[in-house]
Amino acid sequence: MKNKIHIWVVITILTTLFLPILGTLLYSLSTKWTNTLLPQSLTLKWYLEIFQNEMFLNAIGKSFWICLISLFFIGIVLVPTVFVATYYFRKIEKMMELLVLICFAVPGAVSVVGLIKLYSNEPFRLVGTTYILVGVYFVLAYPFVYRGIKNSLAGLNIKELVESANILGASTKVAFFRVIVPNISKGLSVSMLLTFSMLFGEFLLVNMLVGGKFQTVQMYINSIKSGYSGHYSSALVIMYFGILLMLTTIAFYIGEKNNRR
Repeated sequence: MKNKIHIWVVITILTTLFLPILGTLLYSLSTKWTNTLLPQSLTLKWYLEIFQNEMFLNAIGKSFWICLISLFFIGIVLVPTVFVATYYFRKIEKMMELLVLICFAVPGAVSVVGLIKLYSNEPFRLVGTTYILVGVYFVLAYPFVYRGIKNSLAGLNIKELVESANILGASTKVAFFRVIVPNISKGLSVSMLLTFSMLFGEFLLVNMLVGGKFQTVQMYINSIKSGYSGHYSSALVIMYFGILLMLTTIAFYIGEKNNRR
């Protein structure tokens, strides 16, 4: 009896969560939906319009570009840093953990105000440029990527691996690139993909720091409040949701595959 109740509770929650998405999907596929329970006819017209819209294509290209650049820098900086801290300087780990807490503790709006005051004047006039956006994305991604790297390293006995490589004649640098990095690549990929999904949907920081000078997907969605069909807006939201769902699914697939091994 209890199991049946639990099943119905789960079904109710899932229905509540997915019903708005299903409604938006149907509306994005309809030509007209006014006084009937279901759309009167279906079409892919609105999706074709999206792919023919240069502003949208530019926005999605910029979103991918800024997210990839930010994750590239954080990967280059964090992977060797966490390895060095774990292998050589254990005390630095506490400082890095503290930075993780600070990143979560400081609200985004508060950090934006501080950044605007700090970087709106010479000699570090970065507000309104993509440089400040890369830096902010770096800070946003830091807790998630750090935790992914840390958890991956925790599953390895890096001291023994490096010492074994040293005995075989390889330097610590070679051991890091040839032994450690391949072993943490799956965990790093998962954290990177999930972080990419988060950065891809960022709106507040982009809007306040860069504004219309660098239009990402979220900025584009915000700009079509008027002058566009509701069907077009629904199709855009579904496409955006689909991209995030695809990235998250890939991340979970890689994570599950890694756990099985």
